[in-house]
Amino acid sequence: MKSKPTVLIIEDDPTTRKVFTGSMAMAGIPLHIASSPEEASGILAEQSIDVIVTDLMMPGYNGVDLIEAVRAAPHTQHIPILVFTSGGNLELMEQAAKAGADEICQKHNTPQAKLIEKILKLHEEAKP
Repeated sequence: MKSKPTVLIIEDDPTTRKVFTGSMAMAGIPLHIASSPEEASGILAEQSIDVIVTDLMMPGYNGVDLIEAVRAAPHTQHIPILVFTSGGNLELMEQAAKAGADEICQKHNTPQAKLIEKILKLHEEAKP
């Protein structure tokens, strides 16, 4: 079994970021948090990330744009991406899947414990 993954979470909502921080800390998962895709790009350039968790609907540069950028860059294209969205925009969720998201979960029906389980599974199944 692999060690705990280092996770990058991209989420524009401060309350959701706080929930992520607490649940990941309790699970012993190293975490980087970005409030925008632009901030996430800087973290990806400087840090070693094992799994990305991103919201889709954010101001400006959205989650689909981020997924496309991650998949296009040789140093990040291998990183598993889990979309964690409120699920209001089915077209955007379809675009995320086509862009290369490994999994899409809806915030309202995915408890934090289940989200952590999915993150660990994506990390375990990722190619080195």
